[in-house]
Amino acid sequence: MIAPQKMKDFSKYLKQNHSQLRPWASKNGIECYRIYNRNISGIPFTLDFYKNKLHASCFENEIEITDEDVDEILTIAGKTLYIKEDSIFYKYRKKLTDHDQYRKFSAEGKEFTVTENNLRFSVNLSDYLDTGLFLDHRDTRMMVMDNSTNANVLNLFAYTGSFSVYAAAGYARSTTTVDMSNTYLNWAEKNMKLNNFTSKNHRYIHADALSFIKEAKKAKRDKWDLIILDPPTFSNSRKMTGHFDIQKNHADLITDCAQLLSRKGTILFSTNYRKFNMDKKGLKNLIIRDISKETIPVDFQGSKIHRCWTISIR
Repeated sequence: MIAPQKMKDFSKYLKQNHSQLRPWASKNGIECYRIYNRNISGIPFTLDFYKNKLHASCFENEIEITDEDVDEILTIAGKTLYIKEDSIFYKYRKKLTDHDQYRKFSAEGKEFTVTENNLRFSVNLSDYLDTGLFLDHRDTRMMVMDNSTNANVLNLFAYTGSFSVYAAAGYARSTTTVDMSNTYLNWAEKNMKLNNFTSKNHRYIHADALSFIKEAKKAKRDKWDLIILDPPTFSNSRKMTGHFDIQKNHADLITDCAQLLSRKGTILFSTNYRKFNMDKKGLKNLIIRDISKETIPVDFQGSKIHRCWTISIR
């Protein structure tokens, strides 16, 4: 059981953080942001606003969290943040072994639209572990927008295509969105349509990103000015040949992508693998700049939620 004082500290923190972040979010047209990020020892939760709803995740921890603890935490969060009980969505995140992957939670299909930096996205808080919009990459997406003018943009491992939306909003000449999940690829196209990006210059390719890169290298036809590379930490999907491990395979992946760049092109590479170590020796012919600090949003300050680099040809 979590001590009563911890619960009081939790409630106090939520009130303080909410009063600080709410004006910032309103001013910037941001409807989705993190309000609590495992800030208090013994309460291993993250809480994210999605408009007038709350997405709560409890992380497997050394300290046992009882069902009563969960109920009390969610009750406190609802009352403190003025969220109705039926608008709180709860997930439990177990620690995975290297070869495990999360599966679908349900099929409720409770999708709704949220706004971020005046762009619209469809999110789903019930059916999947993640919601369709990774909030920690909000500033990274703005960086993509700022660097997409007249650019041909390739979004690999695209998930629901939020980077493609920002690229299109930044007046990209074209976007190519690649994912091996039909569900996520259709979701990406839906997000583009929500923002009226319906030009034929926006392509959606159902493929394993590794196979796509291999075929693009072989064809020697397309070159991209900006390649967004945010691969999973590990994947052993039946839809791909072999498996992918971010630490073992990132140097080959980045090297292959560099061959698809235009002369002054850039790769934006990111990972949330905490133990990741960039293989600079294996990438010595490329210019690598760590921009992690520049891409952590204000609501994630102090966390090591992801790391990010720009990579270009010497």
